[in-house]
Amino acid sequence: MKRIFSVFTASAFILSYPVIATPDFKKGEVVVKGKHSSTANTIVSYYPNADISILQVPPGQELNEVNRLRSKGKQANLNVLAKKSALPNDQLVSYQWNWQSISASQAWNINTGANTKVAVLDTGLASNPVDGIGCVVAPYNVYFSHSFPEDGDGHGTHVAGTIAQTSNNTIGVSGLAYDSCVMPVKVLDDNGSGGMAEIAEGIYYAVNNGADVINMSLGINARYNIQSDPILDPAIEYAYTSGVVVVAASGNDGHRKNISFPASHELVISVGATDYNNSVVRYSNKGELLDLVAPGGDTSSDQNGDGYGDGILQETLIDGSWGYYFFQGTSMASPHVAALAAMIISNGNATTPDEVKRALTETATDLYESGKDKTSGAGLINAFEALNWMPGDVEPPLQCTDADGDGVCIEDGDCDDSNPDVYPGANDRRGKRGRDGVDNDCNLVIDG
Repeated sequence: MKRIFSVFTASAFILSYPVIATPDFKKGEVVVKGKHSSTANTIVSYYPNADISILQVPPGQELNEVNRLRSKGKQANLNVLAKKSALPNDQLVSYQWNWQSISASQAWNINTGANTKVAVLDTGLASNPVDGIGCVVAPYNVYFSHSFPEDGDGHGTHVAGTIAQTSNNTIGVSGLAYDSCVMPVKVLDDNGSGGMAEIAEGIYYAVNNGADVINMSLGINARYNIQSDPILDPAIEYAYTSGVVVVAASGNDGHRKNISFPASHELVISVGATDYNNSVVRYSNKGELLDLVAPGGDTSSDQNGDGYGDGILQETLIDGSWGYYFFQGTSMASPHVAALAAMIISNGNATTPDEVKRALTETATDLYESGKDKTSGAGLINAFEALNWMPGDVEPPLQCTDADGDGVCIEDGDCDDSNPDVYPGANDRRGKRGRDGVDNDCNLVIDG
């Protein structure tokens, strides 16, 4: 890890972006093509170059009026607001290359995580920061329930910063869902370890205190290939059935076939790590159970040439000293996904754990083989695209018509559902004269 002590300035830039499903618009106004004459509405303005009129309507009736005009063949719409786009004004944000990797600046024009709570199950949260977390709610120390979950390690504070570091305060760095609230839950001690019992307690506490998302940048070494635990499983299932999204780091063991537990649990969104070049880093665990990747960094490399190793930069407290430190690991990748999950929930385009996972995976940027692969899962998260995701039509479950009970459905190619000896893959049989006249294996060749 490496710390920045000096102050640097980041410049703002302007971006264009498309209209989303429910954008902000000018209240009490409707736009209609042409020089409109109306007895129902007052004409506020007419713009001759664009040949459009702005009509005044009662606030709250804008969509109804748009629909009424459209039903009469008029080209009408809300007067949708566009806003300038800029990076947060935090002085070190230009060193946070990870935001560019996931299209964060475009996403910030849509949502910043307001009215959501992200529980960070980790080493706690350090007190009296310089930059800090914008909103802290319901802190809890599993080990000492009447004490603040003070972070004596620095890991939990760094992770919380990626989610919701105070932003647009002209100092330090930014968080991704910087208008969300962090719920710090100390389940790991100051040496960075904790038992399944402590983690389970933390999950139940987070759910019972209104968390929308739980982040766990922790895990068991992937070499053990654990996918369930009798102590932790009920807690994870409780979170899922309560509608809480659970995200966990895939682990830093460099394993090619297994990921860490609890990331490997089927109800947890598992996250691997990428570097500045959007490549999955060697330390990041891989395998079939990996769902996504997000920036985790590589402090041994300076691919962007800024004079520092390409880690993830956030504020934390190390050995009693506050600073902005570059960390690397899937622990740094996981809170990117947790923060984006909070933004998706805040935006309202997905609410359940399954919908949020679909929004994340279906909009991820493909990195390796087409579709999901063992190295990057569904790919690198794309914050802007995820916030524009909308649940589409869900394909109906496949039907299975199997009247003869041979275990093969007509929909799967059983060519004779009245004969249990006839189904795809069956062996053609010969009769007394060498043929029985039946195509047993459904390959259109009798006794081939």
